[in-house]
Amino acid sequence: MFFFRKKKDEEKYPFEIARVSLPEGTSYLGKNLDIVGTVSGDGSIVIMGSVNGIFDMTGELNVGGTAKISGELRSDTISVNGFIEGTLIASRKIYLNATANIKGIIVTPMLSLIEGALFDGEVRMSNGSETGIEFTDDWKNEKAGLIKTKRFLEEAGAAYLLSKSASLISRDSRIEGDITGKESIIIEGSVKGSIKIDGSIFVGASGIIEADVEADNISVQGNITGNVAARGQLDIQPSGRISGDISARSIDIKEGASFEGRSRMINYVSEAD
Repeated sequence: MFFFRKKKDEEKYPFEIARVSLPEGTSYLGKNLDIVGTVSGDGSIVIMGSVNGIFDMTGELNVGGTAKISGELRSDTISVNGFIEGTLIASRKIYLNATANIKGIIVTPMLSLIEGALFDGEVRMSNGSETGIEFTDDWKNEKAGLIKTKRFLEEAGAAYLLSKSASLISRDSRIEGDITGKESIIIEGSVKGSIKIDGSIFVGASGIIEADVEADNISVQGNITGNVAARGQLDIQPSGRISGDISARSIDIKEGASFEGRSRMINYVSEAD
């Protein structure tokens, strides 16, 4: 184990990531992010991108209008504005909003459909305190999932979320699989698999990554087990730990940071074929 020591500076990140203003415990997967694998955890998730795999959550799952999902979704509550092909299982309620397009199977004790929603498949009503199907074209109905999602996006700033922000994997969320895309990511939870993006990555103090990581710029406050390649700058903060080989155009290791492996300075990182 090698510890790098240098004059302690005020922590400054080598790149800017716009931190998304979200409720505590909420993850945000942006529209330019692609995930193949399993997403699990507690709390809430807003999905705007593409996912092929399984969601196994407790809490609220909000599928945005730009989302395309293939697989199985399990959560307490599921609100859909985008496209899903697969199975939706909710222990409390599923909301199909006006722009929802579902192909597959729905299992829930309570289903709410707003006029305009498209559904091609099978509905299975499970046991719950409330059981049934409600149809509504009242967009101001407080029971409609669209209103909750709309307010959430308005509070966070919908345009900001869609165009300027990074994706956020909260500390209560776990991803096992491959993450790709053209999107910066803030990781405060755990990722096991691989990450390769055109964007920057900030690993928060609670972030735990077991994966090879490749991005434009990478700043680490948490733990990474795997090889790390930055096309620009790699910044390891005092609480950061990396076990694996690192390569970057420039490397800045703060006092107290931990690194075990080989390092290599490069002009660029070529794509592995």
